[in-house]
Amino acid sequence: MIIDSHLHLPVDYPDFASKREALLYELKKNGVDRGIVIADSELESVIGSVRDCAELFEGSEVISVIAGISPNFGFETQLDYCRELLESRKIVGLKVYTGHEDFYCTDLCLAPIYDFAAEYDVPVLFHSGWDNSHYAAPELLKKLADSRPENVFVYCHCFYPKLKECFEVLSDCGNVYFDTSSVADDESLIPQIKPALEEAMHHMPTRFVFGSDFGSCSQKVHLKLAESLDIAVEERELFMHKNAERVYKL
Repeated sequence: MIIDSHLHLPVDYPDFASKREALLYELKKNGVDRGIVIADSELESVIGSVRDCAELFEGSEVISVIAGISPNFGFETQLDYCRELLESRKIVGLKVYTGHEDFYCTDLCLAPIYDFAAEYDVPVLFHSGWDNSHYAAPELLKKLADSRPENVFVYCHCFYPKLKECFEVLSDCGNVYFDTSSVADDESLIPQIKPALEEAMHHMPTRFVFGSDFGSCSQKVHLKLAESLDIAVEERELFMHKNAERVYKL
């Protein structure tokens, strides 16, 4: 069983119907059983707004949807729509694009999102790492996680490429999970990425979910990295599907 917990609609197709088919084809080609598509926080986007993605995959037994949300535009309207989707179980989480947008994970403007997620018992995801890493640095997320034990947080990309630092800082935060999407993006960095993942998975096996960031990154390459990890059978099952089933209530 494989669940890819971090997917986006691919951009190089003319309409959302063809994007949907391309994504489903990629899953089938790579032997992935289920996936989670993350919508953009923009109201119009080539990777799909929340409304686009929710409507595109409504009733799907293969794809679940996470809503991107932003305090920068139409915030109350976004919250109202996400409440409607959560009430009908059409989304399984919320994502804030820290770094892609100009706010920190600890900014007070995000408090309504965290309150909302706690109310509906769904996780909040963060973009992390790369060249805009300060917006959701591990030290900031630790501060947030410690102050909000009622929330579940998912740290996408594991502060790539500084995975070891990420795991060291956040190891004691039991309400933070790690989404491995995009960590295989640069294959030249795999020799340092792989041991960091293996060590952390041995130490906290219930806190990792497999993701590829398909739409931006290669799902096949991320599956290859996952398959190469020297971890126990039980750890692999948790990583590849069981943790995602629990965190996202699939």
